Amino acid sequence: MAKLRNLTTVYRYFLECLINPRIPLTEFFKIQAAYTSENPLRTLLNEAFKREIISRPEIYCNRGVSVELLKSSPNQLELLRECSEDPETTYAIALCGAWAFVRIRRGASDLRFADRIIPTYPGRITPQEIYFDEKGELNPDPYPHGWDEIDWEVYKLMKDPSISFTEATKRSEKEGSKLSRDTIKKHFQKILKDCKVQMNFFPNGYGGYEKIFFTFRTKYELGLYDSLRKLDRTSFLWKTRDLIILILFVEQYCTTVRHFKELEENGLIRNLKVSIPNRHCTPFERDVN
Repeated sequence: MAKLRNLTTVYRYFLECLINPRIPLTEFFKIQAAYTSENPLRTLLNEAFKREIISRPEIYCNRGVSVELLKSSPNQLELLRECSEDPETTYAIALCGAWAFVRIRRGASDLRFADRIIPTYPGRITPQEIYFDEKGELNPDPYPHGWDEIDWEVYKLMKDPSISFTEATKRSEKEGSKLSRDTIKKHFQKILKDCKVQMNFFPNGYGGYEKIFFTFRTKYELGLYDSLRKLDRTSFLWKTRDLIILILFVEQYCTTVRHFKELEENGLIRNLKVSIPNRHCTPFERDVN
């Protein structure tokens, strides 16, 4: 598939959404001098969503999440279906390699940090050039204190913060909570301050890369984070207890794995384990892919 033109504009839209996930297209259009009407811009962004170059924004907060890593799984497909039917499971991945399965679910608070790293476009490095030597731990995601039951209900309703408050009201009625539009809007503005806005950016589209699932430990967490920001595509970075979980999107699987092995040999990371994601389920799709 040919690369989408005007990726710089798509990237600017991605950055604007991270600041204001509810930005109207009319407002974004005003800062795009290259476009004389909204229609070409709307077409461009719709194509970017269709190709999974960008994703819909999501809000995230540390609400108490546990991470379960399995070295073996007798029936991955059955376990994925079990996870897809579990309302407490937020993400699950079937893997090949050092790990067989990972499950993230609400429960014990051992997921200390979770983020989709904001990339640089054009990128400054490739995955085979990742290097870091700045010591320091990632700041843990704080648990949002002072939230009441309505705040948590609005968090669930507005997980995709780009939907209209009217649509959220309809969802609320369907689920039986029957919150008014004004109530949802008021509480959303409150909770957004305690949430991260997360969104994907993949110049080749989500399906245009090989995925690698790394786990390791390092004293250079801050340096790793900064280095990942120099890539031209999103990376998924989690920390559970003292274990780093990193999902990289790459064009060259073998070269990237070899490079991370060299990082281990040079003492920047330790206890490196490598796996390949093959299926996953999410709380929104509730299906097996």
